[in-house]
Amino acid sequence: MQGKIVRWNDDRGFGFISAKNNKSDVFAHISQFKKGYRSPRVGDSVNFQVTMEKGKTSAKLISFIDVQPIPKLILPFAPQILISILILIPSCITYIYLNKPIQPEVYNEMGFTCGGKNYCSQMISCNEAKFYLANCPNVEIDGDGDGIPCERQLCNSW
Repeated sequence: MQGKIVRWNDDRGFGFISAKNNKSDVFAHISQFKKGYRSPRVGDSVNFQVTMEKGKTSAKLISFIDVQPIPKLILPFAPQILISILILIPSCITYIYLNKPIQPEVYNEMGFTCGGKNYCSQMISCNEAKFYLANCPNVEIDGDGDGIPCERQLCNSW
């Protein structure tokens, strides 16, 4: 059936439709309008079906005539971008934190010189062993090659 909205109360979400084939106005509730359109206004032309409930007529399945739907803001990749950002930021922070360049200690300023010592038993301190490992040739003080000299004697971390 076709008709026009003759009264509309936007605050309460209902109004009345005047139908050409119906002598009395038909009750219309906002919940019966097709979704995705603006609020109804007096004078809007509509298509609808009439039903009887508790002795009263009401409109169901109401759709506007000549009223355009509200355009949707379409962001097809928004969820994927958001998820990517939420994963990428913590990953970058972790990468930067874990890959900080290790600053080698400056052993040149400690007063050590390469004096022909080659073995841990000849070293006096862990710092001296570190200086020899970093600066002197032919030393045999890092048996496992991990960059920590004299681990058993001078530079143990226990």
